[in-house]
Amino acid sequence: TVQFSFVLQYKKIFKRGVTMNKTLTPICIEDNQKDYTFYYESPKKCPLCNTGIEPKILSAFSITKSSGKLVSILFFCPHCDMCFLGVYRTETYANTDSLYLIGLIPRGNPVTGISNNISEISPKFVEIYHQAEKAEQWGLNEICGLGYRKALEFLVKDYAITCHPDNVNEIKKQPLAPCINKYIDNPKIKNLSKASAWLGNDEAHYSRKHEDYNIQHIKAFISAILTYIEAELSYIK
Repeated sequence: TVQFSFVLQYKKIFKRGVTMNKTLTPICIEDNQKDYTFYYESPKKCPLCNTGIEPKILSAFSITKSSGKLVSILFFCPHCDMCFLGVYRTETYANTDSLYLIGLIPRGNPVTGISNNISEISPKFVEIYHQAEKAEQWGLNEICGLGYRKALEFLVKDYAITCHPDNVNEIKKQPLAPCINKYIDNPKIKNLSKASAWLGNDEAHYSRKHEDYNIQHIKAFISAILTYIEAELSYIK
């Protein structure tokens, strides 16, 4: 049922005039020989880093099923340097040997949307935060907290630089805590940044000082910081 719904979806796309001008010739698993040459539509985004890409094909294999050919394509993402699998199938439609995408493996989970205002002042924060999210989604709970802590530092320092452009070098070199005390003027952002830094530091040490708090609390604090920074940036504009 799921595969059929995907096929219907791609039939509609085909009818709207989307052309599959790329071709590939997979290796047939049954006899280890080259199969037919198929047209296919390349994925537009990497399911691992959620970045718009032009993926590179590393290999492709086909197997014959009662409903047609099933083709698995191994893609390489040039942005995150990771591989993912595209699963395709053939469908007799419009008299063309085309492959229709069933899904990508791993499917990947959506990452938090970050506003353009934040992305403009701290693109590195966005990159690090999304990497930490992916680590959490993959179950790497012992290291994703460090990622969120690093993302926080880039966010706070880049915001401080925006507010104090004449002190760029000092802000970059200072540890996070003194930077927050000296260069973050908004009391709500200052308090939230301090709390986030404390919880983030726990992720790097053997013993935790704040046993009742976890990664979800760090993310909640960062989310609140983003809200207040967004308001400040809108006010400045």
